[in-house]
Order: sequence, then C-alpha cells, then structure tokens
Amino acid sequence: MLPNFLGVQELDAQQRSKVYDELSSASHPDFDFFFMVGLSAIIATFGLLLNNVAVIIGAMLVAPLLSPVLSLSLGAIYGDFYLFARALEAEVKGILLAIIVATMLTLLAPGAESTYEILIRTSPTPFDLIVALAAGAAGAYAFSKERLSATLPGIAIATAVLPPLATIGIGLGLHRFDIAGGAILLFLANLIAIVVASAIIFWLLGFGPRFSKIQEAETMNRLRISFILLILISVPLVYLMVNALNEEALRTTVEETLNSQILGMDDTTITSIHYEEIDGVLHVEATILTPEPLTSSDSVRFQNALENVLKRPVAFELDVVRLTVYNVEAEPS
Repeated sequence: MLPNFLGVQELDAQQRSKVYDELSSASHPDFDFFFMVGLSAIIATFGLLLNNVAVIIGAMLVAPLLSPVLSLSLGAIYGDFYLFARALEAEVKGILLAIIVATMLTLLAPGAESTYEILIRTSPTPFDLIVALAAGAAGAYAFSKERLSATLPGIAIATAVLPPLATIGIGLGLHRFDIAGGAILLFLANLIAIVVASAIIFWLLGFGPRFSKIQEAETMNRLRISFILLILISVPLVYLMVNALNEEALRTTVEETLNSQILGMDDTTITSIHYEEIDGVLHVEATILTPEPLTSSDSVRFQNALENVLKRPVAFELDVVRLTVYNVEAEPS
C-alpha cells in the first residue's frame, strides 16, 4: 500500500461500499445526467457571454461533471474496468454535449463577443493546476465522508470543470481558435489534476487493492502514468505563465519609458500604445494628445529612450493629435 504519511483514517468496508455505490450512480450516462449537463452548459455559456460571475458560479453548481471524474479515479484505484469505462463514457459524452451546446448558443446569440470572464479561461498557469489538485483532493475526501457533504457545492465551484468547456464552445462559435485552444489546455489541466489528486486520496482512504501484489503493482503503474501526465500538462502552463509575466514586464517598461519622455509637457498625455515583435525588432506605435508642436526629432528621442532601456532594436512610430486649449478667465463681480 501507498504509505499514509498524512495520517488519513481509512474507511471500513461498509463505508467504502457506500461511496462506490454513490459515485457509480452519480456517474451513470443516463438522461438525467445529460439533461443537467445541457442545462448547466446553457447557464455557463450565457454567464460567460454576459460577463456575469454569479451566473457562471450557478452553472458550476448545476453541472454533474465532477462525479464521473472522481469515478475515473476510483475505478483506476480499484482496478474496476466497468466503473472506469462507464464513468469515461459519461464524461466524454458530457464534454461533447457541453461544447456543442455552447457552440450552438454562441452562433445563435446576436452580437456575441469575447468578455473578460471568457479571456481569463484561455491563459492557464501552474496556479490553476495547484487549485485543481487541491479541489480534486477535497472532492474525493468530502465525497467519502458523509459529514462533509455540505462542502461539495463549494468543491464543485473550485474544480470549475464546466466553464472551460463552455469557453471552448464559445471560441469555436466565434471562430476564435486561440480562445478554444487556451480553454482546452485549462480543461485538460483541471481534469488531470483532479484525477491524480482524488486517486491519491481514495488510495489513502483504503480503496486500493489489499491482498494482491499484482493488482497493487498495476495500480501503482496507473498512478505513475497519471503523475507523468500531470508533469507533461504543467510544461505548457509554466511556458504560458513565463510568457505572460514577460509580456507584462515589457508593457510596463514601455509605458513608463514613454511617459518619462513627456514629463514637463503641460496638457500632454499618451492615449494609446501598441507594440509587437517582428523579426527580432520591437515595433512600437504611440498616440500622443498634446498642444505642443512635436517634430521628427521628438520621435527619435522616444525611440532612443526605448532602445536604451530595453537594450534591443526598436522601430518607433509617433502619432500626434494636436490639442487646442482655451482658457477663459472669470469676470470680476
């Protein structure tokens, strides 16, 4: 058996049987399951399109997709192919249904466009993986302890299985494959992390094979494979996080450098800054609103300041919008 370093108290045979029966029943791919998945997908899709956090949370509470994920873990630990296969069928069909519903609703919704709640689900980081690991462990433990059942709604929110699926559908409906791709990565990270964490908890609670060394070895191999998948999925998450941090640092540096060049210029503001890297050269375009006459020498001054700070070649374009200021003095009373 896996060493129980956490001191988790194992369940007795009756308790384990009850958990097995409840998870097996909750993971059955029947009409009730798919009906709830469809309804939760509708709620989540409109919550995301409306940028409404409360509605999205409601969708998480309605969605029944967490139970099949926990059943996958339990089936893998038990070596129960029937439970594993049935849970996999329910999860895969539920995933496809949620994506199809979200795609269709997005295609039918007039003026549908990306919102903040959609975009934040397209750039997963290792922190999302850590949250999913903790939520998966909490879900398995709470499902196994009847007195902790009141925490399950909160765990359903923390695991956030459904919103990434709705985001995938929205991305497909908007023909924004960058949105769909980022959401796929987030969903896979959540799924793998929940399976790994819940499998460990189920093992510690005594669900693993007890008498067969062969079965125990097979279960350990399945856990190793899960850990490998967890490591593999963490690689792109780390890459995305590093890129995001570098992008934020670059944005801040460019803004601060340009703003430093207009100090002392009254009524002058930088209204917009756009930049992109092309063939190793950072192309920066800035729009300045000012009453002062700026010339090409000012543009060169901005460019030199950026190159000195960034230590890289910069192509700079300055768009000047002339501002006329009228001062009207108050008449004496």
